[in-house]
Amino acid sequence: MATSPDDKSLANGLTFRRFEDGDDKWDSMEDHIFQEDTSYKCPTYIQKTPPCQGSCPSGEDIRGWLQIVRGIEKPTGDMTMQEYAFRRSTTANPFPSMMGRVCPAPCQDGCNRNDVDDFVGINSVEQYIGDQATAAGLTFDDSAPKTGKKVAIIGGGVAGLSAAYQLRKMGHVSTIFDDHPQLGGMARYGIPGYRVPRDKMDAEIERITNMDGVEVKLNTRVGKDVSVADLENEYDAILWALGCKKGRGYL
Repeated sequence: MATSPDDKSLANGLTFRRFEDGDDKWDSMEDHIFQEDTSYKCPTYIQKTPPCQGSCPSGEDIRGWLQIVRGIEKPTGDMTMQEYAFRRSTTANPFPSMMGRVCPAPCQDGCNRNDVDDFVGINSVEQYIGDQATAAGLTFDDSAPKTGKKVAIIGGGVAGLSAAYQLRKMGHVSTIFDDHPQLGGMARYGIPGYRVPRDKMDAEIERITNMDGVEVKLNTRVGKDVSVADLENEYDAILWALGCKKGRGYL
């Protein structure tokens, strides 16, 4: 399967299907390819979503940026390997440094290497890509022509920030409303600093808020400081990205 985001036949490199209709079992790769340490079958090329990518809720092109880090796919021009991998990774997820630290990594459960020995350390590579981007001061491209559409995003956690990032790539401007003094949502207020260093978090958040067309209004509670009716009149759409701040109690 092609991993380039330019491959239009694969929805710009992002696909979310892991199995064909009705297909829910995977044969052992070891049984079908290896016998007594000798390969006796020529692997058959089948265009499917890689299991790691199909297991990722974000639909990241995991195999794509792993190939870049391994040096299989080379960057063009003067771009470094680290930046090229960062650009590919953040096509779907703008928080590689944070997610590399806290994601439970279902991609590793789906990794093909589990059928041979052990999974690839995908989340460690993702963290490396994010940390290198922060150290290099990489920013996001906000040059997409503005469409004139405005979106109100209620909630400044990772969902709301991700939405602002993806909307700006499509040319839409947005305003993030959050009733806290800082952005980050449960990533900031629910995850301790020893799991996600705050300088790493702040750098990835600022990379989004520094994009032209992303506005932030902190300490602003919708329904108190601004009404829903006012938002409906001023914006073309409203996204409620409130997250889950309260536990469900004992089951």
